[in-house]
Amino acid sequence: MRIILYTGKGGVGKTTLSAATALRSAELGHRTLVISTDIAHSLTDSLDAALTNEPQPVGPTGLWAAELDTGDELERYWGNIKRRIAEALRKQGVQAPVAGELAILPGLDEILALVRIKRYVEEGEYDALIIDSAPTGAAMRLLGAPDLQRWYTRHLAGLSSGLTRLLIPSLQKTIKLPLSESLIQGQIQQLFDEVKRLREILTDSRQTSVRLVLNPDHLSVQETQRAYTYMSLFGLAVDALFVNRILPTEIEDPFFEHWKADQADHIENIHETFAPLPVFQVSLMRREVRGIEALSALAQELYAEQDPTELLSQEQPLRFSMENGHYIMALRLAGVPAGAVELDKDGNELHVRLGRFRRSLILPQVLAALEPAWAQVEGQELRVAFREPAG
Repeated sequence: MRIILYTGKGGVGKTTLSAATALRSAELGHRTLVISTDIAHSLTDSLDAALTNEPQPVGPTGLWAAELDTGDELERYWGNIKRRIAEALRKQGVQAPVAGELAILPGLDEILALVRIKRYVEEGEYDALIIDSAPTGAAMRLLGAPDLQRWYTRHLAGLSSGLTRLLIPSLQKTIKLPLSESLIQGQIQQLFDEVKRLREILTDSRQTSVRLVLNPDHLSVQETQRAYTYMSLFGLAVDALFVNRILPTEIEDPFFEHWKADQADHIENIHETFAPLPVFQVSLMRREVRGIEALSALAQELYAEQDPTELLSQEQPLRFSMENGHYIMALRLAGVPAGAVELDKDGNELHVRLGRFRRSLILPQVLAALEPAWAQVEGQELRVAFREPAG
C-alpha cells in the first residue's frame, strides 16, 4: 500500500488537495481510501458526501472515504487508565470535564487516529491511502521516541509522581492513582506496540510520503519550515510541497498588486529553502472547490498525466542524527563552495551564512534548547553539531 500524508497549518487547503489526489488516484485505477484525522473534519464538505468513521464508497468506482473518530481507539488503549486518573483528579477537586481532558497524554488522540493506518495496511484492501492530517509537535514526539514505552511503564507501574509531572504540571501535590501494575503494563504494552508498528510504517520512505501544503504568505512559510524540520527529525520523508491559492496572472486589478508581488517573493523563497524538493503551484480557483467534478478538474490541473501515488522525489535535503553525544543536523547545499560557516542562533531560529549562501532554519524544541557546537561543509552537505549550553 502507498501512503501519502498531507499536512499543513489550518486553512491552507490540505483537505481539498488530499481529496483531489485521492480522486485522481482512483481515476487511474488504484483502489483508494482517503481519510481525515484532523479534529476539525472538513472532508465531508470537500467531497460533498456524508462520511462516517468507517470507509464508504464515494464518487467513481475505486474511491472510499472516512472521517476518523478516535473514541474507539482511545477507549481500547487508554480507557481504563483514563478513568482511574480522572477519578483521582476529581477527588482532588478538579472538575469532571477538566479531569477527563488531563487524563489523556498530550498528542495521544492524534496518534490513535493514525494508528488506524496500521489496520488498513494489514487488511490490504486498498492500493493507496491518502491522509488529511495535521499532527502537532506533541503527537510527533510521542510517535518519534522509541524509549517512551519503558519510561511510561516504569513511572506508571511504580505509581510515582512522574505521571503527575508529565500529565498535570499545574498540580502541586502527588496524586496516588489506584491502578494495578498488571493493568498498567498491559495497557502500556498494547498502546506502544501499536505506536511502534505505526512508526515503522510512517518512516518507510518507500511506502509513506509526507506532502506539505502552504499558502504563499509569511506565517504559512514559517509554519511549513517548522513542520518540515519536525518531519525530518522524526524520520518521515517529505517528497513534495504544494503552494496553494496563488493569485493568477490574469488578475490585473491594482488592489492586488502588492499581494501578487509578495506572493512571488514567498514562492521564490520556498523554492530556495526546500530545494531540490518539487514544488507544485496551485492557483486560486474562481469558485470554491467542492464536489467530485470540481475536485477532478483541480486534480487534472495539478497532475495532468502524472500518477500522484508515485514517489515525487527521493531527495531528503535535511537529516538529523546522533553522533558522539551530539545532535547532528545535515543540510544539503547544492553548488555552495566550502568555506567558513557563520552561525547565529536566535531562539528557535538558526541563521546560516556561508559566502553568499544565506539560510534561516526553524529548529525543533529539542534543538532550540541547545547551542551550535561546530559547523562544517562535507561534500554537498552542511553539518551542524549541537550541544548543551555552557553552565
